[in-house]
Amino acid sequence: MTIRKASLEELVEINSIIELCVDGRPVTDRIKKLTLPSLRLEPTDFKFMEVWVSGIPISGVLGLQEIKEGTLLHSLYVDLEAGGKGIGSALVKKAIQSTRKKNQYRLLVKAFAESVSFFEKAGFTPSEILDYPYTLEMSL
Repeated sequence: MTIRKASLEELVEINSIIELCVDGRPVTDRIKKLTLPSLRLEPTDFKFMEVWVSGIPISGVLGLQEIKEGTLLHSLYVDLEAGGKGIGSALVKKAIQSTRKKNQYRLLVKAFAESVSFFEKAGFTPSEILDYPYTLEMSL
């Protein structure tokens, strides 16, 4: 599986994956409508985040942002039709590699409630470092 840095030219395709994932969430349509605008990536995000993708066409998206507490796994989305094929796990591995390469010692994620078990299986543990109900971290 190939994971590569995303280009700004792929923003529409990246946001399509994010939209599909948000649409598949087990929450009300109102919650989906309210959260989607804040989850879509914008051109300016490429200035302060590393954005990685897997597949052609794109089947997975990873966004990483350096924060004072470590590296924030800002975005992790996998096309629902490609789920269960190891794409999410491969993107987490890329997040770990990138975090270590920057000499960071902590990878953090603010997860959706339904995603907590995925991140715990990947080695993350609950954390209170960030003010968010489903914050998890991995010490590296």
